[in-house]
Amino acid sequence: MQSTLVRRAISTAIALTALGAGVLAGGGTAAAANKDGELEYREFGLFYNSSLMGSVFDLYLADSNLADDRFPGYGSGQGEVVDNNAASYFNRDRVVWFVYTGSYAGGIEGSIPAGYYGNASLTFKNQVSSAYHYKAR
Repeated sequence: MQSTLVRRAISTAIALTALGAGVLAGGGTAAAANKDGELEYREFGLFYNSSLMGSVFDLYLADSNLADDRFPGYGSGQGEVVDNNAASYFNRDRVVWFVYTGSYAGGIEGSIPAGYYGNASLTFKNQVSSAYHYKAR
C-alpha cells in the first residue's frame, strides 16, 4: 500500500513538473513573423493604400529589394508587388526604420521613428523600394 502511494505521489510530481515546464515554455509572447501580412509589435508595416488601409506588408528584418515581395495581407492590393506600391506606413518597432526610393538603399532616404504612422509624403508615396531597421548608408 505504501509503495502504491509513493508511486502515485511520484507520478503526480512528474506530471506537475511537465505541466509547469509547458507553461513556462509557452509563457512568452510569440516572436514577430516577418512578411506574414499581420503587423505585430516590433515590426514595420507598409500599407497598399493611404490611411493604413488595404493589404499590409510587414517587416521584422531589413529588405533591400521590395521588387521581389508581394503584399500578403488581406484587402486591396493583396498579391501586388510591394516595390513602388506603398501609400502609408506604421512603425510598430522600437527603432527608427529607414526607407529608400531605390533598391539597396539607393535614391532618397526617409526615416520613420518608432511608434509613428501615417500617409507617405509625395516623395515616398508609391516610391519605396527598400526598407531597413538601421541606417543603410
